[in-house]
Amino acid sequence: MIQTISYNHENFPIPSNQIFEKVLNLTECLTGQSVKIKSIFNAADKDPSMVIFYAETDGIYRFKDFSSGQYGDAIDIVQHMYQLKTRQEAFRKTLELFKNNVNVNSTTAFVAETKEVADYTIRKWLNSDADYWKQFGISGRFLNKYNIKPLSEYTIEMTRNNVKSQMVFNSGKMMYGFFSKDKSLYKIYQPNRKVAKFLKIKDHLQGEEQLTMKAKCLIIASSLKDIGAFQSMRLPNIELVAPDSENVTITTSVLDKYKSNYEYVFTMFDNDEAGIKAMNMYWTEHKIPYIHFDYEKDFAESIKQHGIENTKIFFKLKFKDAIRKNKRSTKKRGQN
Repeated sequence: MIQTISYNHENFPIPSNQIFEKVLNLTECLTGQSVKIKSIFNAADKDPSMVIFYAETDGIYRFKDFSSGQYGDAIDIVQHMYQLKTRQEAFRKTLELFKNNVNVNSTTAFVAETKEVADYTIRKWLNSDADYWKQFGISGRFLNKYNIKPLSEYTIEMTRNNVKSQMVFNSGKMMYGFFSKDKSLYKIYQPNRKVAKFLKIKDHLQGEEQLTMKAKCLIIASSLKDIGAFQSMRLPNIELVAPDSENVTITTSVLDKYKSNYEYVFTMFDNDEAGIKAMNMYWTEHKIPYIHFDYEKDFAESIKQHGIENTKIFFKLKFKDAIRKNKRSTKKRGQN
């Protein structure tokens, strides 16, 4: 009897770095560093927005495409590029690609390149800052309450093979630090950048520190900017939080806490492929319904394009429909 091997990361003979190098025709060898290239998932990507990086947690190279929201490993890349139906087909296709390659080294070990923010400088608020945030309906009061501060520069310290180096970044006037209540920096926002607008420093559930747990409804939004834009409508009995990104799932224990403290909990992510996928995931895995706000790509953009009052009208229609559907589904679950 012929038995087919079922491959995984542990038993596959070709290392992830060499798969990425060959399939994507990389011009440099992957030895622990991160590399940024143009997206293979988004033909309209003009600036490199796809990052290939070494993941120490499982000892392989992975990718994150910021233009499409795609995330995965080298086998996912092979599966996508050759339009294969299963990962096992992709594993076998990879073996075929490397059948004449005598330089495969399955014992390669890397030390991941690490990056951290070593320093930053807070500057004074300018009129240009007010102009930027006001277009989304975001006030100085919100910026103060949620600990958003303007930055003039920040320093990244990189360590590779025990060698440290530093780079200072200054993107002009449009740079902001997001701080927690203990005054620690958790994210840097650079709105003028075309890709990688956000630099994550550490995990932080945005808006969590400002919750009262006394409102009737909680909305899990896409970003802190969307929270600020939403609050410009001054709707009562609704509070909001936002994970680091739509690809970061709030833990089950925290979601259960929200469900027990709020009568209604909804997601309302971006009106794009990644946002819709994330909303469906929360519903499928956590039974949290969603509000598909499809007037613009995100809530902040709706405020900018249509104004606060019009966006309020749009939202109320979507919100009432979501409440009605949620009441009906809750009643059905109670009858079972």
